[in-house]
Amino acid sequence: MNRETYERQRAFAGELKPSMKRRSLDHDYHSRRIYMITLAVEGRRRLLGRLVGDVNAERGTDAYPHVEPTSLGTAVMDVWNTIPSYHPEVKLIAFQIMPDHIHGILFVTRYLPEGLGKVILGQ
Repeated sequence: MNRETYERQRAFAGELKPSMKRRSLDHDYHSRRIYMITLAVEGRRRLLGRLVGDVNAERGTDAYPHVEPTSLGTAVMDVWNTIPSYHPEVKLIAFQIMPDHIHGILFVTRYLPEGLGKVILGQ
């Protein structure tokens, strides 16, 4: 990122912070809420999938652009889908795999004894 882009981004979004410091200090991540989770691969390496398809293809066809998961990406999806078996107070709403990151939406239906971070860590 060049200096001009950095300054422009900072003017709108404030000082850039490492992802672990973007969390709200006064929010209780144990509480009943819907959470959107984004996790990125270190270095944004494209380890989870690859974009395939034809931009001119019709939606609903196999040729329509989509992310084809790698074996690692498939394993990540499989693990994500096990969250409710270990944390019954968590309901999975949505999941999307990208080549270098994932998005997930979780509904915490009741107070989490260990907090959302432990759920994401698989503990």
